[in-house]
Amino acid sequence: MRLHQPRQSTVTALALTILCLCLLTGCSPAVRGSMALANSDYELALAHYNEALAQDPDSLYLRQRIGLTYFEKTDYANAETWFLDILSRKPGEPNALFYLGLSRIGKGEGEASLKELMSFRWSDKYYHQKFVREEAERLLRHPEMPPAQVIRSLQDALEEGRKEQLQLERDMFLGLSR
Repeated sequence: MRLHQPRQSTVTALALTILCLCLLTGCSPAVRGSMALANSDYELALAHYNEALAQDPDSLYLRQRIGLTYFEKTDYANAETWFLDILSRKPGEPNALFYLGLSRIGKGEGEASLKELMSFRWSDKYYHQKFVREEAERLLRHPEMPPAQVIRSLQDALEEGRKEQLQLERDMFLGLSR
């Protein structure tokens, strides 16, 4: 059976409807920022996230979202600044470490960043770190690869690690519940 794939215009209309509903019903600035980011409206996302950060200046989550917004708009220098800020507040934070490395790759610091990512740590997520480390090591052997492709490969590796970790955790849960 073939499933119907929604058209881009349908998805866009749905996203705009949700955005309007949130604006009318008073969604938080952070939620509005996430919606804008999902629609690749980076400037609006940054405006909402900065508004939310003004209300909650110690939020690592909001700092992470701002860094990711800069990363998604390929403003790697600003993304790097935000991820470094997070790491100054919470050393070793794995998402910040990962995206700091990717931001530096985007800035053209591929070899050094890949070497750092070869020792990437995520203390309670073995497969996250394993897949990223292995991919960084593999990518070091391909210095001719464009930065955008290196970044995509590392993001894919992290996603594969997440899937593997989730399966491990499911298996452990099912084993414990029997």
